[in-house]
Amino acid sequence: MRISRSVVAVALLGLAGCGVEPVAGTRNETLYPVHGQVLLASGKPLTAGAVVFVPTTGQDSSPRGDLDSSGRFTLDTRGAVGAPAGDYKVRLEPSGAALKSKGGIADLKSLPYPARYADADGDSGLNATVKAEPTTLEPFKLVVEKGPAPKPERGSRD
Repeated sequence: MRISRSVVAVALLGLAGCGVEPVAGTRNETLYPVHGQVLLASGKPLTAGAVVFVPTTGQDSSPRGDLDSSGRFTLDTRGAVGAPAGDYKVRLEPSGAALKSKGGIADLKSLPYPARYADADGDSGLNATVKAEPTTLEPFKLVVEKGPAPKPERGSRD
């Protein structure tokens, strides 16, 4: 069976026209500058560690930024400044110096903030939206977790 060159050319042009849009989180998407700050419950800046943005959608990257001495960070993705637009859960990644070790295992109780902020899945209670434009976020203000609620007292019988 012989196929004409024109049929093959038309088929190839048709396939070429089926361009693939960049998928969110891939290396082809646009990154937007993102700046923020992390404050401890006392109002003082968190000065060590990093902030990691965990995507809530199908993105395949987790932008991160190292904290400076004023608690400020700038996000980067794969070494490029910025982050893809989208919604994120935010987690804190402690520095090695901030973690004390017990028997060679990192002790999250040694952190200057509640351990939930370091949740690997980003379930810290902190969230952020990166807009399709340069974004300066409101400071993340960490709160100290309160202890368990006191048990209600039982009424007395007379």
